[in-house]
Amino acid sequence: MDKRRILSTFLLLNATLLFATPSAEEIYKRSVKIFSFEKIKFQVKSVMRSKHYSQEQLFSIARYANADKSTSLVCFLYPKSIKGTAILLTKKRQTSSTLVYFPSLGRSRLIPKEDENNEAFGLGLSFAEIQNSSAKLQNIGEINREGHTYYKLSKEHGNQKTIYFIDKQSMIIKEMDMYENNKLIKKVVIDTFSLLHGKKFVTKWHINDYVKDKETSYSVNKKSITTSFNKRIFKRSAISHCKR
Repeated sequence: MDKRRILSTFLLLNATLLFATPSAEEIYKRSVKIFSFEKIKFQVKSVMRSKHYSQEQLFSIARYANADKSTSLVCFLYPKSIKGTAILLTKKRQTSSTLVYFPSLGRSRLIPKEDENNEAFGLGLSFAEIQNSSAKLQNIGEINREGHTYYKLSKEHGNQKTIYFIDKQSMIIKEMDMYENNKLIKKVVIDTFSLLHGKKFVTKWHINDYVKDKETSYSVNKKSITTSFNKRIFKRSAISHCKR
C-alpha cells in the first residue's frame, strides 16, 4: 500500500470516528439532568394544580455521588402535615434502595420493590423513576423542534417506556415522556437552567401527570444552593433530624 493510500485510509478513519453517532449511554452520561451534580444541596418550592385544588410544598434535596454509589436525601419542610418526612435514596451499580422516615411514627420504612412505582409524596415522580433504573438505553435518532436539534433516546422496562429528548447543543434533557402500555402517562419538561461553578444546573421544571390530571411546577431557591455540607446527613440514624 503506497503512502497516499495509507494517508487516505487514516483520514477516512478519523473522519468516521469524528462524525460517528455517539451511543445512547454516552449521550445520556453527558446530558444535564435535574439532579446531576456530584455534591449539592438546595431547596425547592413546588406548586401542584388540578381541577379541584392546589397545594404548595417546600423541600430540600441533598446529593452526593462517586463512581460506585450515589445517595440523595429529600427532606420536606412545608406544609406542617409532612414536615420532617425524609426520603433517602441509595443507588449502587446493580442495586438501589429507598428508605422513608415518618416523623409521626418516629421510625423509618424501607420501600419494597412492589411499591416503587408509587409516587414519592409530592415529588411528581415514583420512587423507581427517581432512582432511574438501569434499563438499557437506545438511540432512536434525532429530531428538530423550533430550531433545535434533539437526540431522542428510549428506555424500556416491562410495560413502561421513557423517551428522552436531549438538546444536542446544550446537552440538557429538555423533556421526558413516560409511557405505560404505550399510553402517555407523564411528561417532565425542563424550563430554565443556570450556571453553577461553570456547569449547567436545572432551576425550573414542571411535570404533567395525565393519569391524575394535574400539573406540578418546581423552582429552585438559588440562594439555598450549596456544595458545602456534612455527608453525615445521609446516615440512616441522621435522617430523622433533616428538618433542622
